[in-house]
Amino acid sequence: MKHAKVQNADYFKTYLSLIMEHRGFTLQEAIEFMIASYFYHNIELYGKKPKEQFELAIQQLSA
Repeated sequence: MKHAKVQNADYFKTYLSLIMEHRGFTLQEAIEFMIASYFYHNIELYGKKPKEQFELAIQQLSA
């Protein structure tokens, strides 16, 4: 999967929330699922900015 546009924290929050809702996952399980399926087990696959936005989304969902 190629991501031409850098996704922002809101995108990742929505993605994680949908995973949690539809799969019945905890936040940690959703994070692990997304790292495997979206980032292909390499959190830096798409560069520094997407990684930072993903981490920001996790922080916001954890609050």
